[in-house]
Amino acid sequence: MNIMNKAENIYQELLDLERDSRKVKTAHFNAAERKKRKHTFFGLCIVIANFLIFSPLINLFFVDNPDNLIIAIKILAIVGAALAGVQTFFNWEKESELHLSAGALYTNIYRKTGTLLAKFKDALITVDEFIEEFEFLQNKYLEANNTYKSCIPSEHDFTKAKNRISERAKNKHS
Repeated sequence: MNIMNKAENIYQELLDLERDSRKVKTAHFNAAERKKRKHTFFGLCIVIANFLIFSPLINLFFVDNPDNLIIAIKILAIVGAALAGVQTFFNWEKESELHLSAGALYTNIYRKTGTLLAKFKDALITVDEFIEEFEFLQNKYLEANNTYKSCIPSEHDFTKAKNRISERAKNKHS
């Protein structure tokens, strides 16, 4: 009996785990990138608003009407404070870091599944070792899901992940 036949269902489960961990890791990296962009955009807007408030450049636009200068500065101060409040409330930088940590963990699981598949295909490990390693990786995957349940990537992140993976597969086979 072929070694593959002895653990065919576990082998298929490991292929599924490899696919799922790759998709989830990519989705987490997409989410981290998206949240970092939001944090950077809002931060840049806050810096620009503050720069304009304290810069003499704004005076050039209101030379003829100092009352409008005061109104413009007040509006910029309110906008800057509102943007800072939004940025603080959503805490995109912290969420980005959390997604990066999750992505790193799923990357580790993905890499180890690939190595385990190769070892098993090359008959470098026994069926029992294969099953034991599979169970370990499956538990790591479930632990990761539990650990990072507070930062689940959006559907858009998963769709983008699926598209990126498909794109890489096409380029690899071209």
